[in-house]
Amino acid sequence: MKRNVMKKIFGYLLMGIVALSMALTSCSGSSSGSSDAKFIGKYEDEFGNKFELKEDYTATIQFAGQDNVNETHWFDGPAHNSPFATIEYNGNPSYYFLRDGFLYRFREDMEQGKAAIKITKK
Repeated sequence: MKRNVMKKIFGYLLMGIVALSMALTSCSGSSSGSSDAKFIGKYEDEFGNKFELKEDYTATIQFAGQDNVNETHWFDGPAHNSPFATIEYNGNPSYYFLRDGFLYRFREDMEQGKAAIKITKK
């Protein structure tokens, strides 16, 4: 009788450890890619210009009233942990700055919070 009770206790203990391990693993999430995921997506600014930032760090820009789509790149820092993303356009890797729901043309504007263009994620 004692042996059966011990087996049950051991079984429940083992199941509890496995369940706890699974819960901790699922809650911790993956750190790779999680910081840059906040920028990935489709956006439209207040003037109707459309931007898409893709997982592979390529991007597209389609200006309002134009049919052509410009292929380009975006960047969020060497460790992918920058609080803003830069979008390349016309050969300039820092032509646009995307931060906290706003698009800026110049870094100084972003840092000073002026000349912000409202952008919404689609």
